[in-house]
Amino acid sequence: MSNISDKTKNSRAQVDVPRRPDGMVGVRATLRNMGIDNSLIGYNEANKTVTLGGRELMKPQYINEQAGISYSMPADIQRSVANFYSNTNNPVVRVSDAYGNYAGRYGLSADALGYSNGVVTVGGRPIDTLYIDDDGKAWAFRNDVEAAAEEYARSLGVRSPNEILEEYNNEYLPQIESLSRSIMNRDEFSYDPGSDPVYQAYREQYLLNADRAARDTMADYAGLTGGYANSAAVTAAALTQQYYMSRLSSMIPQLAADAYERYSSDIDRDTEMLGSMIDLYDKAYGNAYSANNKAISYANSSLSSNAARDERAYERAWDEMLKNQEYDWTERQNSQDYNWTDVLNGQQSRSNELDIENSAAENLMQSIYAGYYESLLRAQLEGDRLNNRLTQERINQLIIQNMLGL
Repeated sequence: MSNISDKTKNSRAQVDVPRRPDGMVGVRATLRNMGIDNSLIGYNEANKTVTLGGRELMKPQYINEQAGISYSMPADIQRSVANFYSNTNNPVVRVSDAYGNYAGRYGLSADALGYSNGVVTVGGRPIDTLYIDDDGKAWAFRNDVEAAAEEYARSLGVRSPNEILEEYNNEYLPQIESLSRSIMNRDEFSYDPGSDPVYQAYREQYLLNADRAARDTMADYAGLTGGYANSAAVTAAALTQQYYMSRLSSMIPQLAADAYERYSSDIDRDTEMLGSMIDLYDKAYGNAYSANNKAISYANSSLSSNAARDERAYERAWDEMLKNQEYDWTERQNSQDYNWTDVLNGQQSRSNELDIENSAAENLMQSIYAGYYESLLRAQLEGDRLNNRLTQERINQLIIQNMLGL
């Protein structure tokens, strides 16, 4: 798999991704934008699957045979890539999870993980991410996340507790273990005068003194006998030597006691030395561990302060925006109220004008109707009068006819 993962990362030049109305996207272009080398992406015509490095990656959901483009939903492509690398030594992982696991070795704060303008960062250092899923989670190769976390830790000058322990173990433990084995494997005490250099020194001295005393004794006895050796002289010389040797033998218990005291002193000295070495190791490791924790604490505190500052700035921005929105809303509301008052007043004024116009119209209509009715009445009256005149005229004619006998 190394030949695939090594070629996966490239310059990450973005290419246009074909898209369908149903949300599907071109598989090859999407993989290329993840950073996968184009030469690794293939298509198996036999089983209609997209391949990566010759291995099956996924079966696309739609294939445009004419254009030669395979399509799938973005989430399916992302899931296929994660599954493809899941059994390798460099799987595709969620950045937040991988960073959390690795940062835990150093005790680094999660505040070091950031996201800005589509780029995921650790301590301000960008991570080569593959994609952002639908939940807004960034995914990348685990080695890239761990490398970024380690680089960030190194920039702070901090190490993991295991790294500190390993360093001081390598520096101190070999000598400690060697001395400890020497103490534990030391032979039990036994005294052999022949191997005791102190006894050998005493023996040489006693033999020398015994030989000198024996010769002096022989000389003394020889002087008594006119310079001739005799059995008495030999016996006296032998007794003199025996005396010195017995004195030497009588010293062995004391020499043995002295040897045991040296044996015990050596053990006590080595044990004390072992304790001192362990104390030195503990102190050196403790100081390094404490200094490392302080560096981590300072870094995390700084990150926390920055995060809190950013959060406060974010909250202030929101407060300011909300205040501005509230002010704008109040202004708009006041303006709207004022406008509505003007409108309502205008409508009332117009209503009043209409009422006046209606009243004038009604008055006019009433005046028209009154004139019309008046005309009708007058016409009726004129008609009635005409009828009356005609009737009177007819009566007059009848009267004249009667008078004439017609």
